[in-house]
Amino acid sequence: MNVVRIFDDGGDGASFLETDGQVLPNGDINAFRNLASVNVRSDDIIVSAYPKAGSHWVTEIIHFLLAGSVDVDDFQKMVTMIDSSPETAYRDLPSPRILNTHLRLEQLPADVLKKKVKLICVLRNPLDVAVSYFNFLRVLTFCDYSGKWGNFCRPYFNGKFCYGSWFDHTRHWEEVKRANPDHPILTLVYEDFKENPVREAVKLRDFLGLARSDEFVRQVCEHCHFDSMQKRKATTEMGKYAFRKGKVGDWKNWFTVAQKEWFDQLYQEKMADIPIKFRYTLDD
Repeated sequence: MNVVRIFDDGGDGASFLETDGQVLPNGDINAFRNLASVNVRSDDIIVSAYPKAGSHWVTEIIHFLLAGSVDVDDFQKMVTMIDSSPETAYRDLPSPRILNTHLRLEQLPADVLKKKVKLICVLRNPLDVAVSYFNFLRVLTFCDYSGKWGNFCRPYFNGKFCYGSWFDHTRHWEEVKRANPDHPILTLVYEDFKENPVREAVKLRDFLGLARSDEFVRQVCEHCHFDSMQKRKATTEMGKYAFRKGKVGDWKNWFTVAQKEWFDQLYQEKMADIPIKFRYTLDD
């Protein structure tokens, strides 16, 4: 294991952990190294997303849907972040467990496929992801990053920082779905959730096979509204950092015309054969 300093175009660095070619955030590095041997259950639910794509939000909704009540404790996502949390932290949790990852399928236990573990892939438009990721790095004390947006954008989209390229991650999970058409995989899109959270939460409910009324789903969505979650989580360590704005289209306040043109060309090069149409505002 090495602590590595990764630099942006202006020479400002961010600290991460590196092992076996994988750049990871602060955490238990042995959790990543031992992940292949983790015992997954057939009724586990794995939420997969690139960082800052909305997995906190989706995980909270799943938690309350499973519980059948909003009068239970909030879900502590980092406990079940299998990339960096030791198996002992979540091994004895009652079924069905909600596990979280930012990794690729081949880095997860082989039983994920063998046992047909339910996978929920969360996507968000890459421009807002980039802005959220930048601001997240700047407040994480272990990263010690104080760079400027103009120097961050290019190396970020080229995959220099933690968890690598958004393009590679997104392409990978699309290819996983194509290669495993019989595997239970649900794809949810952040912008769709923002547009109509009840509609998207109903998809979750049905995918998980839960007997929950539409009215209860609506109650869960109200309880998990961004402002409500931000307020409830404000006293937790991760809650201080994880919830910033949660808006669609905030990228317009950050990207210059030149950056947006550069990104559009790069997107065409990287994603031309991937049939995902992201919305970058809710007016699209």
